[in-house]
Amino acid sequence: MRHKQPSGITALELLVTMAIIAVLLASGVPAIKNYSWNLRLRSAMDLLHTDLNLARGRAIGDNIQTVICPANNSLHCSGDSAWQNGWIVFTDINADRRRQTTEPLLKHTGAIESLNINSSRSRNSLRFYPNGSAPGSNTSIVFCDTRGAVHAGKISVSNSGRIRQATGGISPTENCP
Repeated sequence: MRHKQPSGITALELLVTMAIIAVLLASGVPAIKNYSWNLRLRSAMDLLHTDLNLARGRAIGDNIQTVICPANNSLHCSGDSAWQNGWIVFTDINADRRRQTTEPLLKHTGAIESLNINSSRSRNSLRFYPNGSAPGSNTSIVFCDTRGAVHAGKISVSNSGRIRQATGGISPTENCP
């Protein structure tokens, strides 16, 4: 007569398997969280970079001054240097750097959650001339999350209108300690 072998798992095998799964999860969760923060930061940077290129491209293509500025709504620039509440791109027909209802709104981007996005206080809007330049001083728009300056990124706009992105940390500032 043959004896049947038990066809289940023992409590010890189950505990060992659960311990291995717990160790893998404990090591994987922080990496997934960090990946999520990096993705959020990069997506916001890409969105603003695209809109800056839109403003510059329309200024060149339409041969008219174009402005991009922080805005809490689609009507007017907010006048501050915080971009996380959203921004607008518009054609500035009368060149006063303020949007009137007769000036075409090219794009409105809504608020970006969980990030601080700030430019210098002296450059709370960017305008592009028909030759593609961005007059005034060179500007940097800093993107920072709760992880601080070590993980921050920035978009730089030169007077010539060149737009560049950099990630992987910046020098600590008041907006990104």
